[in-house]
Amino acid sequence: MLVAEVILPLPLDKVFHYAVPNEFAGRLVAGIRVLVQFGKRKEYAALVVRVLETEEDLSLKYLISVLDERPVVLEHQILQWKWMSGYYMAPVGDLMNAALPPGLKLSSHSILVHNPEVLPEEGKLSDSLIMLYEGLLGKEKLTLDEVRSICNVKNPMPLVQQALEEGWAVLEEELKKVARAKRRKLIRIAPEYLTRLDDAFQATSRSEKQTQALLTVIAACGSENSFTDSRGFRKKHNIESAQILALKKKGLVEEIEEVDGTTAASAPHSDISLSGHQIFALAQIEEGFDSGKPTLLHGVTASGKTEIYIELIKTAFEFHRRVLYLLPEIALTTQLINRLRIHFTVAVNHSRFTPAERLAAWRESLERDEPLLVLGARSALFMPLPDLGLIIVDEEHESSFKQYEPSPRYHARDTAVWMANQHNCPILLGSATPSLDSMFNAKAGRYHLVQLFQRFHTAPLPEIEVVDMVGAKQRKEVKGNFSIELVDAMCEALKKDESIILFQNRRGFSTFQQCQICGHVEGCTRCDISLTYHKGPKQLKCHYCGYQTPPVMKCSSCGGQSVLHKGFGTEQIAEEAAALFPKARVKRMDLDTTRGKHAFGDLIRSVEQGEVDILVGTQMVTKGLDFHRVGLVGIMSADNLLSYPDFRANERAFQLIEQVSGRTGRRTAKGKVVIQSMKPRHAIIQLAMNHDYDGMLQKELMIRNEYSYPPYVRLITITMKHRDQKLLQRAAGEFARSLQSMIGDRFLGPEFAPIARLKNLYQMQIIVKVDKGSVGAKVRKRIKKAHNEILLSSDFHKVKVVFDVDPNS
Repeated sequence: MLVAEVILPLPLDKVFHYAVPNEFAGRLVAGIRVLVQFGKRKEYAALVVRVLETEEDLSLKYLISVLDERPVVLEHQILQWKWMSGYYMAPVGDLMNAALPPGLKLSSHSILVHNPEVLPEEGKLSDSLIMLYEGLLGKEKLTLDEVRSICNVKNPMPLVQQALEEGWAVLEEELKKVARAKRRKLIRIAPEYLTRLDDAFQATSRSEKQTQALLTVIAACGSENSFTDSRGFRKKHNIESAQILALKKKGLVEEIEEVDGTTAASAPHSDISLSGHQIFALAQIEEGFDSGKPTLLHGVTASGKTEIYIELIKTAFEFHRRVLYLLPEIALTTQLINRLRIHFTVAVNHSRFTPAERLAAWRESLERDEPLLVLGARSALFMPLPDLGLIIVDEEHESSFKQYEPSPRYHARDTAVWMANQHNCPILLGSATPSLDSMFNAKAGRYHLVQLFQRFHTAPLPEIEVVDMVGAKQRKEVKGNFSIELVDAMCEALKKDESIILFQNRRGFSTFQQCQICGHVEGCTRCDISLTYHKGPKQLKCHYCGYQTPPVMKCSSCGGQSVLHKGFGTEQIAEEAAALFPKARVKRMDLDTTRGKHAFGDLIRSVEQGEVDILVGTQMVTKGLDFHRVGLVGIMSADNLLSYPDFRANERAFQLIEQVSGRTGRRTAKGKVVIQSMKPRHAIIQLAMNHDYDGMLQKELMIRNEYSYPPYVRLITITMKHRDQKLLQRAAGEFARSLQSMIGDRFLGPEFAPIARLKNLYQMQIIVKVDKGSVGAKVRKRIKKAHNEILLSSDFHKVKVVFDVDPNS
């Protein structure tokens, strides 16, 4: 008897077995999807992980059909899911759900919806597909049973799969993500003419319009010769398309097509001139690769790490290997992609792609024979990556490499290190402010350390000035939230035609509303958190659950009418900056202003082209962006960064200050940073002021060693949730007692979480400390056993339990 062992895309921590009908016996291998019945009525596209042969006559359901001719998931991916499931204590079905694009996760309760943005190609639809298309036009949405009936087929899955791949149908839950792929043409001066502009103008000397168009392109693309949007550029400067076409025919301008600001065609390679320091660092990195250890590149901001990455990718491509390039946030690709596509064929894994585009990207990575650079945020590590030759994790210190919600709660950097070992390929972790975990591994000899402390173009590190805001307010030397020192520095920067970044790690206008009579702070009705006031939409909003309500005019507690806005966010800073400098062009970069599919890319392009004088932003402005005009950075409130109830708070504060400081003076001129703080003598601020990473490292490692925190131990946070506070407390107490009998006293809690109630669920936490020398797998197994004992109780079986291995806080 032939048996298929399969994974289902459900939060279930086990595999299932189905009998294989004789007609499918020769078609099944690991990585192929099959249609199976689960329960009485539901059908799912399950993934085969193993095919077994047994002499036993098992009472198993037969699988219904085979959905693929060849594997859609590779064996190394299945192995990766199993490892992540075990290490991160996540159901293997959650891994399947997280990894696969929507079009590969069909089930009987999937609902197919017509996508009016895409038309099927004429003459290419089979009779069954025509019936499906007409059915969707008539009803707009169809269940799989309705597809089966309309098309008169026993198995509708292949038809549905084809409709999804062609894009004229989508799954209902993905409909909100559907938008026509925005294509635009980008132009710049042909690189070979950058040093031969006289020859370029000679070629246009007979046409005044062409000469004017060429001059305008040069000005628009700037000293970096960045690509600019062709259509927007022509409209803004009143340039005829015929003139651009003429320049293109003469080879004076280069034009490429961009899809969704991310996926781009490859272009001819161009040489990069590395500095002597970069060449030395590159040689040290290659030594690290030869040693077989993960390599950590500690390079200060603007030291030219990306140029080193490009050289390493070129080497991997020469050996016909693929490269995985991980970034903390996909938004960063807007700038980076323009640099990388000059050299390589790039496939971008983007959460904002339509379902059809994500499926197409998966298939391209699976089937492409040529070398490929796969670029993306943490989920890119789930892509099919045959012949993987190199992994790069840029800004490896970033907390956004850790997945929080939903499960699986994995860390992309740590998973990438495991992947490199499995694929037997080198991995490079890069950062100007490496995480303490990675630097600890380097100091212990587990990682190979390479240091690059010279900035590219010999640019000096910025000068940092700290302003005592307590004294400034006492002396009345402030204008709103701006110290006189910061205002003066902004005046000086604007006079020199430099741009300014103002960093405030809070969005909205004010961070809370407070009654001046009783002190009550207006809070969310569903969470134990204050509401943030957003002036634009005139709403109080909860940034955790989305609840919103109009701002209160009188206190909801005592009825008093003296309610004031307290605290400040990016919205207020942008408003004040515009009032202080009415002629300056002020823009905001936060979640509220970059929600649109192309909003972030458009904003980046505006800054690059000199259309923004003052950029106000949250953490987004700290994340590896390269703006050459920035001469000043203002940190509006360093105290916000130091006030989190988190053992990593000091480390993160230092990293954020150092990273945002690195956005200034990235060419030859020395930049300036003004830090505003109520605690100017705080140790972390003083260390950041002197760019003293080693001092921060030693101080924090000493504290963590004393109190047994990572990197000296591993943590597992167990969060328990329920609507009934008393029942939750009882359940958490029982869990702790069961845990104590299995692992002793190596845990803290249970205690209420920092946010005790979230989305109407109370939360309690237990933090388990696992010694580095002990076997983590045994501890995880015992935690699972304690969890199972709780589930057996009829009182507690509805308590939700969440495991977070290696939490970020």
